[in-house]
Amino acid sequence: MGQDFPAEGRALQAIGPIVPVELPDQVAAWAVTRRQVADALLTHPDMRKNPRHWRAYQAGLVPETWPLLQIITTPTMLIMDGADHTRLRLPMQRAFTPRRVEALRPRVEEIVRGLLDTLAAVAPGTSVDLRSTFAFQLPVTVICELYGVDEPEVRRRLATDTSALLSSTTPPGERLGAQTSIFGTMAQLIAAKRARPGDDLTTALIAEFDNGGMSAEELAGTLFLMLIAGHETTQNLLSNAIQRLVENPEQLARVLSGHDDENAWRGVVEEALRLDAPAATTMFLYAVRDITIEGVTIGAGEPVLIYTSAVGRDGHVFADPDAFLPDRANAHQHRAFGHGPHHCLGAPLARLESRIALRGLFERFSLTAAEPLDAIERITSLSSNAPARVPVYLTPR
Repeated sequence: MGQDFPAEGRALQAIGPIVPVELPDQVAAWAVTRRQVADALLTHPDMRKNPRHWRAYQAGLVPETWPLLQIITTPTMLIMDGADHTRLRLPMQRAFTPRRVEALRPRVEEIVRGLLDTLAAVAPGTSVDLRSTFAFQLPVTVICELYGVDEPEVRRRLATDTSALLSSTTPPGERLGAQTSIFGTMAQLIAAKRARPGDDLTTALIAEFDNGGMSAEELAGTLFLMLIAGHETTQNLLSNAIQRLVENPEQLARVLSGHDDENAWRGVVEEALRLDAPAATTMFLYAVRDITIEGVTIGAGEPVLIYTSAVGRDGHVFADPDAFLPDRANAHQHRAFGHGPHHCLGAPLARLESRIALRGLFERFSLTAAEPLDAIERITSLSSNAPARVPVYLTPR
């Protein structure tokens, strides 16, 4: 898993809508490949997110070095159910209301202009990796500003550690080191904001902790979760969308010639989310009692992963599912940001950043692949889905 998500998704769909799979270290799970089944399980009253319901984990059968174990066991709203989920979600929900996200537009536009100015200064004929110089720089700048992190070195360290933590090829010792480094940085950030509060998300979460709304572990975990969700997903989304637009110049021409620019770029973003979900898999849901769906019985305590990449290419929902069609009317029916109670809070911000970034990039530059983009190695991960590089030549329009 993780080498070729589209091919894996197609192979699993050919077997059925819910399929038994074996993940690294012999971790067994059910993989959901069809949107109808995904929606049913994501809203099912007998499915939970808390790993205390994961029988194999509670029995000590999952190695502590398992690649995504830190993310799916850290106490955050991601793994909480019911009242605890609501308690941890509400403070973040207040920070990401549509109005507050829209208020970030001028600053996002300013950051994008600065990044494009830097790209414009690159010598003609020079290959530029837009994943590292553009797709990464925008979201990590935005999330760090929301956190109140001003030091460039701290931003780089957080991003580097996050990438190491998400990669399934990072050696266990290095993954543990990255995890320790991230939480050490979070502790320093919390201490700094206690000493000097600001108008930022970290200060707001500290106030929530002080009011008894979350524990110290939940405070650090929430910052950890939003760091990952706040930059990795958008970085992958931008990398995938840039690749698709370069590979499909006729579709790009239609977008650039559209009269309703905002809707045109909105279509690009939704189609990129559908075709190449930034998180190709969502782990895990756990059955609290036996559940039978589509003729398959999920046993109590068994984990279920939503194969988001396959769900986005579900031929029962999307016609010609492997084609990149920015004007696809129902592209927004993907599940790249989840569904139900755990729908991603940061989705409006990721969409805003991506629309502004893609429009700015392609209206300012003509892009030519510096090497075949479909042959570029992908990130090796159980979830993170994007090319490892996006090398292009830029020509000012």
